[in-house]
Amino acid sequence: MLDRGSEATHAEIHAATLAIIALRNRAIQRHRDGAASDACLGEANALVSLAYGGEFPLSGLHQDRFEQARDAMQRLLRNAP
Repeated sequence: MLDRGSEATHAEIHAATLAIIALRNRAIQRHRDGAASDACLGEANALVSLAYGGEFPLSGLHQDRFEQARDAMQRLLRNAP
């Protein structure tokens, strides 16, 4: 989706947001199981906020927010136990 920039469809953008929400939901479950820290859960929640801000901006697509979310998600996954 990121490589398509402003030509990305809403369906593609929405699918990216849903993937981030799925990651956050997994972080919630891992937190409940004691396998994820408060910081991990907080970062996952921040990613959802970035994605929503990118999907539903006041004007135009905010691709940079999805790039920030992608980069943060990669860091989160790399640091996951």
